[in-house]
Amino acid sequence: MFYLFPRIVKPDMCEEIIKDCMSRNLETAKVLSQDNSSIRDDPNIRKTSIYFVPTDRNNQANEIAWHFLKKANKEMFHYDLTYFQQTQFSVYKDGGHYDWHTDSYHQDEPNKTRKLSLSLVLSNPDNFEGGKLEFYNGGRPWEEKGDTTGEQIKIDLESQGTVVVFDSRDHHRVTPVTKGVRHSIVCWATGASFR
Repeated sequence: MFYLFPRIVKPDMCEEIIKDCMSRNLETAKVLSQDNSSIRDDPNIRKTSIYFVPTDRNNQANEIAWHFLKKANKEMFHYDLTYFQQTQFSVYKDGGHYDWHTDSYHQDEPNKTRKLSLSLVLSNPDNFEGGKLEFYNGGRPWEEKGDTTGEQIKIDLESQGTVVVFDSRDHHRVTPVTKGVRHSIVCWATGASFR
C-alpha cells in the first residue's frame, strides 16, 4: 500500500537539494542486523553513500519530506505519528543498490517504531539507468528464494520529483544502478508500535 505524488517537486528544487547535499561529507551506508543489535557495512545488501540532513526548519529537504509524510498520512494511512526522523540523502552509483528490506524497527524508545517511509528521486531520469524502487507483495523475499506466490510491484519513479509514501513494514528494494548516478531522499515517521 503506497501513496504516490507524481512529479510534485519541481526539477530546480530537486537539483538544489542535490547540490547542497553533495557539498556535505557523505559516508558509506550501513545495514542493521535483523535483531536490531548491530550495524555493519555490507555492500552485498546495501551499496550507497548517504548524508543525514540536520533537522533545521529552514532545510528544504526536511520540509518537503515532512510535508508529504503528513499529507499521505492524513489522506490514506491515518497512523498515530509522534515525530519525523532526519531526512537521508542517498547516492547510488557503480552498481549501487539496497536489497530487500523493511524500514520498520523498534527505536531506542520503548514501544516506538517507524510507521511510514518516504522516497523521492531527485535525479533526472536521463542521468541514470536501473535504480528502480520495487515492492514485494507476498512472502519474505530474502528467506523464501523459491517463493512464487509473491509478485514484485515496480513503482515508476523515473519522473524527477515524484514522491512515494508507504508503510514502513512493506518489503522493498532499490535495484542496482547500471549507468550514471541516482540521487534520492528518504525519510521516516515514527509512532507507537502497532498492536
